[in-house]
Amino acid sequence: MLLDIHSHILPAVDDGAKNIEASIKLLEIMQQQGITDVIATPHFYPQSDTIEEFKERVSSSLELLNNSGVVFPNIILGCELFYFNGISKSEFIYEFTINKSRYILLEPDFYSITKGFMEEILYLKNEVGLIPIIPHIERYHKTRGYRAFLKFIKNNKILTQVNAASFFDKSYNRTLKKLFKNGLVTFVATDTHSKNRPPMMDSALLEIEKRFSKIEKDRILLNLQALYTEITFKEDCDEIKCAEYL
Repeated sequence: MLLDIHSHILPAVDDGAKNIEASIKLLEIMQQQGITDVIATPHFYPQSDTIEEFKERVSSSLELLNNSGVVFPNIILGCELFYFNGISKSEFIYEFTINKSRYILLEPDFYSITKGFMEEILYLKNEVGLIPIIPHIERYHKTRGYRAFLKFIKNNKILTQVNAASFFDKSYNRTLKKLFKNGLVTFVATDTHSKNRPPMMDSALLEIEKRFSKIEKDRILLNLQALYTEITFKEDCDEIKCAEYL
């Protein structure tokens, strides 16, 4: 089992795959890389999207893929939810969790990582009972408040994800080294959008082993397996075993 927790493979939903053909191509590449399950995480921007329209768009898109007749990795529904002030107390927050689980992919603002954002993450975790995962954490390395955010992540054991493609972008080398050295990477995911941003999961896992260690690569794989268990077979999940990795 190999899970991709962050992707934009649904056709014509966001800035990801533009049509069914593009979606199928990305899913075929994933399958070739050994990915067995993929969480579709279309962007939701609360400032411009409505829940009803978003859900209809996602449902229609998924139906297109399911009716394509092509065999590809199992698709699990999720969302990449963009942060807004007050999100932790919003009535619709549960609409955007991964497969109706406790986990939610929560995207920070690229311009500033504020104290308020961090407080809301803790509120979601400690009061609401949801578990935020911060996507592409390496991409914020030039964002105001990044250093304090990393300290916050470490102190509060916040789950994070880095993009597979970032291992092949020299501008992230230093940041990735720092993140791994400090134990701040929980997951690796493709965040694939198109043929110009293709899945690179297999190459990234090899790169982790090469740069850091096989132990680090295996840790990432164990985390993905534990998350898969939590979001798909919750009734069979040994809570202690899952928590050991997550």
